[in-house]
Amino acid sequence: MSNRKHYGFILLMAAVVLLSGCGRKEAPQPASGAAAKPYISELSHQVVGNVLELKFTLKGIPDGVGYQIDRTDMDPYCQCPGLWRRFDEHEPQARLVDLKSSKLINLKTDKKDFLFRIRAFDARGNLGPWSKMITARGIDLSK
Repeated sequence: MSNRKHYGFILLMAAVVLLSGCGRKEAPQPASGAAAKPYISELSHQVVGNVLELKFTLKGIPDGVGYQIDRTDMDPYCQCPGLWRRFDEHEPQARLVDLKSSKLINLKTDKKDFLFRIRAFDARGNLGPWSKMITARGIDLSK
C-alpha cells in the first residue's frame, strides 16, 4: 500500500472514531425545583435464566412516586453505553411510596450485554437521580 493510501486510510479511521465518540448520549434532563427529590433505595438485582429481576423501594412525597427504567446496549466499538431509551415507566401512585417493589425484565438473548438504569419521579414532576448502571446478559439455557 502506498504512503498516500495509508495516510488516507488513517485519516478516514480517525474521522470515524471522532464522529462516533463515546460522549454523553441522552437528551438533556429538565431541572426540577428545590423540593426534596424522590429516590430509589434498597436497589438490588439478579439474573435468573433470561430474566433480570430488579428489587427496590421508592421514596418521596406522599402524593405519589413512580419510576422510569432506561435501557441501552454496550457499544461494541468503544465499549461504552449507547443511546439510552425509555424501556418502562410506572406512573406515580401514593401506594408505591415506601413499598418494596420488583420488576422482571426479559433479556431475550444471551448474545449481548444490556445496560439498565432506574430512577424515581414524583407526582409533582420532580426527577430523582439515576441509579448506577446495571449490566445484564441472558443465559443460554440449552447448555
